[in-house]
Amino acid sequence: MLLLECPRCHNRMKCQPKDSGSGVSGKVKKCVYCNFSMDVQKSIVQELS
Repeated sequence: MLLLECPRCHNRMKCQPKDSGSGVSGKVKKCVYCNFSMDVQKSIVQELS
């Protein structure tokens, strides 16, 4: 599980990649607060266990 931070509104949210073995390169997620599409790899704050 990953902790992401939105670059627009700076809210943090959790994200569980579907295929953890394939990595997160090129993945895009929408912010649940402001609906901004962000690059997952650039938005990672911390990897949660």
